[in-house]
Amino acid sequence: MTMSDNETSGKNGATGLENGFRFSPRSNRAGEINWRHWGDEAFEEAAAEGKLVLLSISAVWCHWCHVMDETTYSDSGVIERINRDYIPVRVDSDKRPEINRRYNQGGWPTTAFLVPSGRAVAGLTYSPPEQLTQLLDKLALVYRHRKSEIDTEAASAGAEERELLRSMTESSDIDPDTSAEVQAEILRSWDRGFGGLGDAPKFPPSGALEFALARYLETDDQALRSFVVSTLDGMSLGGLYDKADGGFFRYATARDWSSPHYEKMLSDNADLIFLYLAASTVLDRPDYAQIARGTLDYVIHSLLDDEGSGFYGSQDADEHYYHRDARGRASMDPPAVDRTIYVDTTSQMISALVFGASVLDDPDLLKIALRVSDFIWRQGFRHGTGMCHFINIPAGTPELWGQPADQVNFLRALIDLYQVSPAPSILERAIELGRAVVERYVGERGWIGEASERKSAGLRVLDDIPTDVPDILINGNGARALLALEELAPGHDFAEVARGVLESLAGKYIEHEYFSAGYALAVEMLEKGLIEVRVAPGDSAGERDRLTRAAAAAFNPRKLVRLETVEDYVPLDSETEGPPAVVCSAGDRCLPVYNTDELKEALASLASGA
Repeated sequence: MTMSDNETSGKNGATGLENGFRFSPRSNRAGEINWRHWGDEAFEEAAAEGKLVLLSISAVWCHWCHVMDETTYSDSGVIERINRDYIPVRVDSDKRPEINRRYNQGGWPTTAFLVPSGRAVAGLTYSPPEQLTQLLDKLALVYRHRKSEIDTEAASAGAEERELLRSMTESSDIDPDTSAEVQAEILRSWDRGFGGLGDAPKFPPSGALEFALARYLETDDQALRSFVVSTLDGMSLGGLYDKADGGFFRYATARDWSSPHYEKMLSDNADLIFLYLAASTVLDRPDYAQIARGTLDYVIHSLLDDEGSGFYGSQDADEHYYHRDARGRASMDPPAVDRTIYVDTTSQMISALVFGASVLDDPDLLKIALRVSDFIWRQGFRHGTGMCHFINIPAGTPELWGQPADQVNFLRALIDLYQVSPAPSILERAIELGRAVVERYVGERGWIGEASERKSAGLRVLDDIPTDVPDILINGNGARALLALEELAPGHDFAEVARGVLESLAGKYIEHEYFSAGYALAVEMLEKGLIEVRVAPGDSAGERDRLTRAAAAAFNPRKLVRLETVEDYVPLDSETEGPPAVVCSAGDRCLPVYNTDELKEALASLASGA
């Protein structure tokens, strides 16, 4: 029996914490296994004792991880065999994404068996006690008698893998059909009956939705509109949206979006807040804005930390709680929350708050975004390195440096903030982080990846275990952030680096199918340029605020709002009063606007190329 990451439930806060390891919050004996923390010491111990490393990759929101703790890792025979024959290492997937990227066997929980050099030689996801017992006996016996042979084969496989990575297709010209190819993949996979992509299980296709909504704006393609509407309606009406507490569950097990698994992830909810708000403006659907508002209220109430300085990563999936209505839940304790602030997902929430503040005309949301951004920067930034991956609460200590998603997502959050709250310090932070991305995270093959921070993080064993492919989502979003930053702060070669990122993946993006949606949006931004909305200071603060809010609330991935003078962009004689705002395309075509209706018309005109 094998269960994948699609099987989820439970989540703990401090519950289940033992010696720094997080186990199921329910009764279990998994702590009796002599787990080691990830680090060179564990692998040195394995080499000295001639044993394999048993690597357990778990997640606090994962139901089958909890079942594994309560059954398999609580079985006396399994505990005895692991402690006797292996060097067991326990890793939290959320806190160590670089380890999960290399060793995940296709789901959570993962159990991987590694030789002392760090190369995996076997692995599986959920395993009941009898199955794992047999495997433990077999692998221990085989490795004891064939250690030299297995180590040699693992080293040879590693050398071949590294050579394959080095020989990956060199950078090439960007495919002019990128958007058409990605659009075709989305429509090919679209479930026209219930929305979403594919059959079941179904996860929110956030990147595909943003791409489709943007392409619909430019092309008026009704198939793209139908994909967006069917998917957003399917998720909100079919069971993925929690109508009692607000917020979205991680995924649904059925094609019609019913039978959800009940964990709630900050990342998913941040993306869906943005998408429902965007669709509410593009498609004139106020009900979508209500869904977004309910999700915002849920996140702020349940996932914002007590000091209001950051957002927690997720909330437990408790079927007994979620099977009740609002009245039934009132008498129960809510499911526990993982009280860790992850920089990558909190950054996504900052961007959602910025957009929500404008669309919903709620300045309190912007205040939260500014406060959280300041906390993340002050606690989680290190000069020359960039952002940490997570911050322990309440101590506020930063942990794990060098992960690309944290850099890219926080850079995007800073750029979003600067467009509506143009404090020089925000732009200065964005420039400094942008430089760190360019100098430390863009590798020799041109794409954005991990930075080297081996010694302090105990990662030396990973030197020999490269990731197999670049992350298409991180690179697409990173290129978009760098292109926008170039417009705000020219002269740092951010655009050239972004072009290099896109060229490095030009021969590979199609392999990722519709997951390349963000990459395709970056290509559109590079080739067509940004659409800039410039709002002049003017004499009327109220009018400027209205135009700024309308500009910020308008959805278009190529849009950039700048609060500065407009005189250089619209020729005027000395007798003529300038417009309060202009909307300019990359081809230096500028349209003057005097009110919010003209602003919407100008944006629509330049977006469609009319």
